Amino acid sequence: MPHLFGKRVMLREYRRDDFDHIRRWMNDRETVRFMSTRFWPPQTSIDAEEYLQRMMQSSHNAYNFVIADAEDESYIGQLDMFRVDWRLRQGEIGMVIGRREHRGKGYALEALQILQDYVFSALGLERLELEVHMDNAPAIRCYELAGFTLEGVKRHAFYSDGHFGDVGVMSILRQDWEKARKNHTP
Repeated sequence: MPHLFGKRVMLREYRRDDFDHIRRWMNDRETVRFMSTRFWPPQTSIDAEEYLQRMMQSSHNAYNFVIADAEDESYIGQLDMFRVDWRLRQGEIGMVIGRREHRGKGYALEALQILQDYVFSALGLERLELEVHMDNAPAIRCYELAGFTLEGVKRHAFYSDGHFGDVGVMSILRQDWEKARKNHTP
């Protein structure tokens, strides 16, 4: 797994010493609020260990990265391309900034830009997509800043906090990424 560097963050492989960070966010109600219902029940040490083991395994159909500090490689969050369809040249991603003190500081945006550079230039993908809960305004704003476009909304596709909510499908195409890169090149 390559290490991919930005100015403040890097994308690196999962490591054993990420366990405590992962277990902490897995059991933080605010963090898992908009995530898969798989994380809603309390997560035991065994649950967290099994999850970490899966993330540490390599696959040609998934690329799992820890978002880490570029200087000391300490854990900030995760950015996983958990499904790659090589025939259609597209990937589906999910992200979490596991430490609350790192939210709202631009780490997620930088990590997304690093991943886009990798998947569009090195892997030759055509499309990245994700799902986002429409009540999660900070995530939507981050994805928009990273060049993602809202393609559609699945109505009442998620249940949280006692009510149904909508889930948006967002994507960025290679041509969008190329245009943004061209516009930001000095």
